[in-house]
Amino acid sequence: MRKIIFIYLFSFITIQIGFAQNVKIKSVLFVGNSYTGVNDLPNWVRLVGASQGDTFDVTSFAPGGRTFQGHSQDPQLIMLIQQRNYDAVILQEQSQLPSFPTDQVETDCYPFAKSLVDSIRANNPFAKIVFYMTWGRKDGDAQNCPNWPPVCTFKGMNQLLHDRYIQMAKDNYTWVAPVGAAWRDIRDTTNINLYQTDGSHPSFEGTHLAALTIYQTLFQKKINDNCFVGSLTQTNHKQIKNTTTSIFNDSISNWNHDTCKVPMQFEYNMVKNLSGDSCFLTLNAVHKDPRADYHWFVKGAGNKYSKIGSGFSIDSFKTSKNSHFYLKVKNACGTDSSMQKFVFVSVQSIKNTVKLKCIETNIGKEISIPNKSKTGSIELIDLQGRIVDTKSSGNTNLYTIPKVKSGMYYLFLNNTLAFKLLVE
Repeated sequence: MRKIIFIYLFSFITIQIGFAQNVKIKSVLFVGNSYTGVNDLPNWVRLVGASQGDTFDVTSFAPGGRTFQGHSQDPQLIMLIQQRNYDAVILQEQSQLPSFPTDQVETDCYPFAKSLVDSIRANNPFAKIVFYMTWGRKDGDAQNCPNWPPVCTFKGMNQLLHDRYIQMAKDNYTWVAPVGAAWRDIRDTTNINLYQTDGSHPSFEGTHLAALTIYQTLFQKKINDNCFVGSLTQTNHKQIKNTTTSIFNDSISNWNHDTCKVPMQFEYNMVKNLSGDSCFLTLNAVHKDPRADYHWFVKGAGNKYSKIGSGFSIDSFKTSKNSHFYLKVKNACGTDSSMQKFVFVSVQSIKNTVKLKCIETNIGKEISIPNKSKTGSIELIDLQGRIVDTKSSGNTNLYTIPKVKSGMYYLFLNNTLAFKLLVE
């Protein structure tokens, strides 16, 4: 498929410095192009905020037609980011690019979105980063329609923009300002004209919709009756306000991926068996938060933990059976930790093998444990040495099968291997 081309729409760069007060968000940087520059969106957001009792200054860097790739390679923007610890940054991609075919978006958009996020967090790890979701053209993208039919209509183009902006937020642990989602609902339910005559750029009503959505994303506050409305009628303002509020509040899980949870879960896999008592493991964090610090430890003599490395993973670490690993993670929310025991099963012949033919019908099934003492612990271990089930055996010699994937498992009684469990 031929590469889809851009229509570059140029406007003036607007740099607006407002009035800073001692509030949580005191400075906001807008990075975009003409969709940000037209009608001076950054200043409109500032005026909406001031009318709601939130004062902050805004800075805008919005050359017409600029892409994330162009921004990420612009020394002027990089210097702007490094000169100040902005409390929030709004990122807007070129208006067509996120709606292009998946392979093109993955090559020309996603890596540069990440590059910008990384640059911002390198300067201020806890800046609130928001992707400004734009909207479909009034009649679709006529220029690219012949090569890419999904953008031939507003609905198709808008849905692709919606999905790709959410993906960027998920990939980078950020927020989304769902302007495109609110834009769709206003089109569907009112006669308000959100476009300029080019069928692309926002009218004053379109800019007001974007400003209210971005403000609510930044401050998560209900908009009161004193809101700045510019040249809009009160009727149009109320319809836009109600729609943006409904979209933001009803689907907040779609827009907020800047979660403040400490992601301490981890997993490990055996990469090489050295002997009956040792092997090489890799350890990997399940959730990789770029704002967090990851530190790995292993328990040694005297129940003391020694550090074995930092980062999202540890590669090829030599360990022995029954080792205890400890992951400590620190981010903006605080510090948390997780400990897991690694059980290494030697390759050996075990006479006692229990076979289960059907996973679903055997969930909850009780099997008899041979030669079991009346009390003790039970651990079910997979072939990678991961504990998938653990419990006290109590006074029964029966074990209830948990929901597990097909494969071979080892059942330990009081830390002693009892038999293999084959789930087919």
